[in-house]
Amino acid sequence: MSRLITCTPANQREMAAAVKAWPELHALVQSLQSQGMFPGLRALRITVTGSEAIVAQGLGAIAAINASKAQ
Repeated sequence: MSRLITCTPANQREMAAAVKAWPELHALVQSLQSQGMFPGLRALRITVTGSEAIVAQGLGAIAAINASKAQ
């Protein structure tokens, strides 16, 4: 299963938190922003892929996945 999540005004804070919780994505976004190639989160889309339980978590799945990697 997969779910495409697009940044919107309604989920902007949650999307920003998800980016910061995902070290590789955060570094990429910062690099692109510093080069003037990425204007902001409004251009961001994240696809969550996995089991039905993971996909149902939406952006919350990112924190759960990163927490499991840290252990």
